[in-house]
Amino acid sequence: MPLYELFCIAAHSTQPSNLRQLVDQIARTVHANGGVVRDIRTLGVRATLPMRMRRNQQYHERGEHFTMTFDTSPVVLQRLNESLRVDPLVVRWMTLKKGETIKQLNPSAPLGSTPADPHEFLGSED
Repeated sequence: MPLYELFCIAAHSTQPSNLRQLVDQIARTVHANGGVVRDIRTLGVRATLPMRMRRNQQYHERGEHFTMTFDTSPVVLQRLNESLRVDPLVVRWMTLKKGETIKQLNPSAPLGSTPADPHEFLGSED
């Protein structure tokens, strides 16, 4: 399954339970369809958004930001995007595909790599 990262801006609310419910709903959708949530980070409430954003016939000037990293199939990701599109709490979201294989996720440490000099394993015998 590919690894994705979701960046989401939710409408600012005086009740933190609304944001918790949104994050819980996304995580349950991923888990219910065989995915794994790797990381959830809240980036807090921004004093103001970079620009006034319109969503669901309302203008938003403040937002609550969070990121979620998860593994899931592309079909589940499509369902997740559809649910975020109709959710009245979501102002903006963006999903990034981080990669599918370990080599794509960490290109600096390829699998099965060995040092060029075999004496690095054995040590020098001078």
